[in-house]
Amino acid sequence: MSKYNDRQHKERKFWDRFANTYDSFIKKIFGKTYSSILENLDSELDTSNSVLDIGTGTGIIPFFIYSKVAFVDAIDISPEMIRLAYQKQKRSNIQNINFQVQDSYNLTFTDKTFDIVIASNLLHLLYETDKSIYEVKRVMKDDGIFIAPTLCVGEKAQSSFISSIIGAVSGFKIVNKWSIDEFKTMLMDYGFVINKTVKIDGRFPLAYIVLWKNPTII
Repeated sequence: MSKYNDRQHKERKFWDRFANTYDSFIKKIFGKTYSSILENLDSELDTSNSVLDIGTGTGIIPFFIYSKVAFVDAIDISPEMIRLAYQKQKRSNIQNINFQVQDSYNLTFTDKTFDIVIASNLLHLLYETDKSIYEVKRVMKDDGIFIAPTLCVGEKAQSSFISSIIGAVSGFKIVNKWSIDEFKTMLMDYGFVINKTVKIDGRFPLAYIVLWKNPTII
């Protein structure tokens, strides 16, 4: 098994195992944080928008935004997460969400497809963040926006310490322990312009960041 496939296998195995408790975990641990994320998303959306939601889990964001946009492609590396999301979709008879199993490191969409790309609480979990970010830049339109709500546990020493304990116990490991300023700098280094930053306080600090492409950086 190649290094790439081995990484995929390990991530799928973890998230598949976590899928059945994902919604209750989010509600219990990050309920207020996600409510704030969804409230902030409202102001960014238009009914003409094509949207990609990366790391969709069981579809929390697509099921919130589907009536406010043209369509949503929602992807996750976990087949079990997508299976559960699709079950929800069938029960609700929502037509404009397309759930797919995909890897954020290697998206199948063509260049400049989406008006909005969302990666909510994903980037801090990735060992090779650059691969996902380059894919985001590739599939978003030149005048599109990237919305990246991300836990920044490095903002507080206590948050970083607690996240390490939780990771050791649960396997839910936060790989990148950025402060908010470190996270913003990283995104700008990859060729984005910061349009908006909202700090959301919760169990762990979160940065809700809206970005444009920097036309001077490829």
